[in-house]
Amino acid sequence: MKQEKIILVCVTDQKSCERLITAGYLLSKALDLRLKVLSVQPSNQAKNLRETPLEYLFNVCKSLDAEMQVYWGDNGSNVAVDYIRRNKVAHLVFGVPEKMVEGNFVHDVHQAFSDIPISIVDESNAAKILDFSEI
Repeated sequence: MKQEKIILVCVTDQKSCERLITAGYLLSKALDLRLKVLSVQPSNQAKNLRETPLEYLFNVCKSLDAEMQVYWGDNGSNVAVDYIRRNKVAHLVFGVPEKMVEGNFVHDVHQAFSDIPISIVDESNAAKILDFSEI
C-alpha cells in the first residue's frame, strides 16, 4: 500500500493550538495533501481526555476532516521524530519555538529532517516558512 504525503501539525495540550491546526488545514488544501495532527504528552499526564483541551482539539480536527493522534512519552522530540519517520511528511507546522537550541522540540525535529519545510505560526495567526539561516 502506497503511503500518501501529509501535512503534519504538532500541538501541545492548549486550546490556542487550534490556530496551528487551522493553518495546517489551509496549507493541506493549497497543496492537496492530507492533514494529520500529532500531540506528544508527558507520560505522567496520561489521563482521560474528556473535558481537556485535547478533547477540544480532537473536535477541531474532526470538523476539518483531519486525523489527530496523541502519544505519551517523556521525550517529545524522539516520539515526533519516530512518527515522522513512519509517515510520509511533506511539510511540518509548529508554533513559535522559545529558543532554537539543542533540546528544543523544533530544533531537534529540524536536525533530524532538515529537508522537510517547517511553517511557524505565531499568536497573530501569521505563518511563515522557518529559515534556519536566520537563526
